[in-house]
Amino acid sequence: MRRNLHKLNLQPADRLVVPKSNARLVQHHAIYLGLDENGIEWIAENMVGFGVRIVTVTDFFEQAIEVTRVERFTGTKRERRHAIEKAIALVGTNYDLLQFNCEHYANIVQYNIKESNQVKAGLALGITGLFLGIIFSND
Repeated sequence: MRRNLHKLNLQPADRLVVPKSNARLVQHHAIYLGLDENGIEWIAENMVGFGVRIVTVTDFFEQAIEVTRVERFTGTKRERRHAIEKAIALVGTNYDLLQFNCEHYANIVQYNIKESNQVKAGLALGITGLFLGIIFSND
């Protein structure tokens, strides 16, 4: 995967979305930070058990199966720089599945919006299942 990363033409503040498992049902969101002065590429992510942290691209892709998609940052150069500063400022923030997961983190960095479509979908599915369970248990 590492060799193909250059083909993605990533820019700082772009989002990488990768499957969390072979089942590919849940996606992990991370922010590409770019190259440092030593030519090392960095990624910021919010990971279960660690919270928001910065890892090398090499370490990130030891766990990633493939890249599902890249969500390009669409702001100006100044906004891109601000997004990277925000990504770094959140380092050390605790992970919370429902309130601050990897998708919440990436959305805050890219759009300044704290939301997770995966959590919304999971909650809707759970509520639907509960509702159906109640209906069919009364029969």
